Amino acid sequence: MAQFVQLQGSLDGFHEAGIGVVALTYDAPGLQQAFVEKNAIQYPFLSDVDATTVKALGILNEDYAPGDGAYGIPHPGVFIVDPQMKIVGKIFVDEYSKRVTAESVLATARELLL
Repeated sequence: MAQFVQLQGSLDGFHEAGIGVVALTYDAPGLQQAFVEKNAIQYPFLSDVDATTVKALGILNEDYAPGDGAYGIPHPGVFIVDPQMKIVGKIFVDEYSKRVTAESVLATARELLL
């Protein structure tokens, strides 16, 4: 969840570029709320505990089966969505231990949207 804290640290840069940030996790809303409050997160968190959205987007990490505690976790990445809600870019990595930085997401979003 460190990536969400990193995004919060870069939120001003996203706002200055007119770009919004929204997070989607497989965590229950209560867990999300505790994290949001603890880390002073100021962007929306969406909960996808049954992995409906993750499956629809084709990003479900299939290393975990239903019933596993990590079931519903997506492959790590970011979608760039334009104002018409069309996906115009994706940044995904193969390994869960690797992440894209907030700075690289912002640079890609600026390139694709501005």
